[in-house]
Amino acid sequence: MDGKALRGTRIPGEERGDYVLSVYDGQHQRVLAQETIEEKENEIVAAPKILERVKLAGKVITADAMHTQRAISAYIVEQNCDYLWPVKENQERLYQDIHHLFAPDQPKAGFGKIQIDFQCAQKVNCGHGRIEKRLIRTSSMLNDYLDWPGVEQVYYLERQFTWMRQGQAYKTSREVKVGITSLTRVEAPPEKVLTLRRQHWQIETGSHYCRDVTFHEDATRTTIDDSGSILSIVHNLVIALIKKAGFHNTARGRRWFAGHIQEAFNLPIA
Repeated sequence: MDGKALRGTRIPGEERGDYVLSVYDGQHQRVLAQETIEEKENEIVAAPKILERVKLAGKVITADAMHTQRAISAYIVEQNCDYLWPVKENQERLYQDIHHLFAPDQPKAGFGKIQIDFQCAQKVNCGHGRIEKRLIRTSSMLNDYLDWPGVEQVYYLERQFTWMRQGQAYKTSREVKVGITSLTRVEAPPEKVLTLRRQHWQIETGSHYCRDVTFHEDATRTTIDDSGSILSIVHNLVIALIKKAGFHNTARGRRWFAGHIQEAFNLPIA
């Protein structure tokens, strides 16, 4: 069960504000399909069209909260795959219902305590000068109430950050994220939901960062006609080939192939 991420990004060099919506395969670290859109809000309309080009069965689709929509959720379930959506204020009622489940009002005197089915998982990571603690709770109590296509679980994710300097904590912060998924509790216990949610951001490190920093897309002056869109396609292909060749670091792979041109031409595309 591997994931595919939907993500929009601005076309390199474009001055008119066009965007590219991409489907990114996190397991193989490659872009599978992309669609040019004139405005970021058009991602909602373009998403089903671009997903039609990809084999979805058995996959898990993740995306930004913009794509937390009933129509695309129903489409994904119909294709025998699953979704994992974050929920924000653009789905206000859904957002409030999930928050209320995990942070209910205090019971009144004389009333019994509500029975809950919460499952929890926790993970701590250290690096980049900070300690990050992630605590996730999942529940299936809202499945019948939410009226959302295919929903099987909701989640409540707390992230606590502690910034360290010379062995001492000098700043802390906390944020809460909520979401829904069509994965059942058997298919995705809380540890799995936590992992899938974090893997969504592989599209940032594995694709967008490489294109912006390693291939300098943000600085390009390629703006004539569709040249910016074509350039992003070329960069996606090059990154996929570098990853397929076994390089975890795209910049290192690019430098190596720059000195071994024939090996670069011999890389298999299929």
